[in-house]
Amino acid sequence: MIKGVIFDLDDTLTIHDDLYDSSYLKVIEKFLPNSKKNSNNILNIFINTIHKIGTEKLFSTYKETKFGGRDILWGDCGGIGEVSEYLNERYFSIRVQIWKNIFKNLGEEKSKEEILEIIDYYIYSMWEGTKLFDDVIPTLEKLKNKKLGILTNGMVLHQRRKMAKSGILNFFSKENRKILTSSETIFGKPNNKPFKIILEKLNLSNKEVLMVGDTLESDILGANKMGITSVFLNRRKENYKNKSIRPSYEINNLEQLLDIIF
Repeated sequence: MIKGVIFDLDDTLTIHDDLYDSSYLKVIEKFLPNSKKNSNNILNIFINTIHKIGTEKLFSTYKETKFGGRDILWGDCGGIGEVSEYLNERYFSIRVQIWKNIFKNLGEEKSKEEILEIIDYYIYSMWEGTKLFDDVIPTLEKLKNKKLGILTNGMVLHQRRKMAKSGILNFFSKENRKILTSSETIFGKPNNKPFKIILEKLNLSNKEVLMVGDTLESDILGANKMGITSVFLNRRKENYKNKSIRPSYEINNLEQLLDIIF
């Protein structure tokens, strides 16, 4: 019998990846309006610079948390724990270095004052764009008698603030509801450690829960390794990129989850 459901957060409940790309382009439109580069070139420069500087260079010690430079650019980096303490001393300088290098790679130097303005504008744009998918609230309301968990690769304060901003923190703040981020465990999905901890927090066995997520390589693989029934939320109905990872179930809308549980 299914007694609980563990959800991924980003692009499962909250709109995530598309928000990054649109916000990057907003920054360029405002602060580099005469750029001759097309959107794809701009996004490639953003992605490559953020990865090289923010993830590979300045956050390399904690790559197993499964988040990196682009999250640090936006995220609330404070809190307790080893990763949060590491970021608390460095996140501001990381943001400045990344943005300086992005604009340098786009062909324009920016002063520190301009970089600070860019940082503020970007963070504002990201929070303004934080939204849920339309099927999330109706589904969560129908699961009120189940134990519910969030297992997300990200920073502890940031992910909770994201849940509060989008209007679902209350669903996961009651009795028998737990939230766990990879910054708290140092290891992100698909590592076994965060799955074991969330099961302990919910006081459930691997046979009593479902894991619902949008990413085969983290959510589904991690659940499969733990013997947890995995539900792949394939909103865009894309073909599997990794044929070796097979979910227990595949759904295209979160409300279809109810048919599996009930």
